[in-house]
Amino acid sequence: MSRERARRRAAREAAERAERAARARKVARRARRRALGAALRRPLAPLTGRRRRPESALGRRRARQDGALAAALVAGNGVLWLLSASWLLRGTVATLCVLAWPLLVVLAFDRGRST
Repeated sequence: MSRERARRRAAREAAERAERAARARKVARRARRRALGAALRRPLAPLTGRRRRPESALGRRRARQDGALAAALVAGNGVLWLLSASWLLRGTVATLCVLAWPLLVVLAFDRGRST
């Protein structure tokens, strides 16, 4: 009788070990897949595991304003590139847009110093 119990216990423990190993493989596979998905979602971010701070309402508004100004400047430069054949004019206007960005931000959105 005791040999039968020992045999059944050994079989039960072997089955539990196999189940634990399968579960550990499954958890490791899920973690690798999650890490790969996170790396693909943010390919340029460092893979240090740091998270970004939650954005504030002012940060979202600033990003929206910057995007609108960038879209307007890109559209204007695109129209200029289509209408003008002069590379000098194209390069000059593109450089001026980049250099005038802070001034345009202040003039368009009143985001200057509030002193």
